[in-house]
Amino acid sequence: MIAYDKTFDPPAPVLQATASNVVNRRLRRTFPALLDTGGDITAIPNECELNLKLYPVKRLTIEGIHGAQTSIYVYAVRLSFVDLIIPRLEVILSPLEFIVIGRDLL
Repeated sequence: MIAYDKTFDPPAPVLQATASNVVNRRLRRTFPALLDTGGDITAIPNECELNLKLYPVKRLTIEGIHGAQTSIYVYAVRLSFVDLIIPRLEVILSPLEFIVIGRDLL
């Protein structure tokens, strides 16, 4: 069972996940990962772009909670947690210090 992390308000389901470069798996970082059943797409911390040497694979137009549309880059990463490995997942960058696992993966 996934424990609820009480540092979130309200407490939320969190697990450890590792994001890595699709081509060079030695470039990897492990972060707490929040399970977000309301999020459309998985997001990783901004620092991953440089640390994992990621490059954009396409652009995506998203709409925020206030209705404003923004065009952002999408990156491909390898994501693993528990006993599951996703060899290539398209994600966006986030200013948060943890991974947000969205419905695209759930």
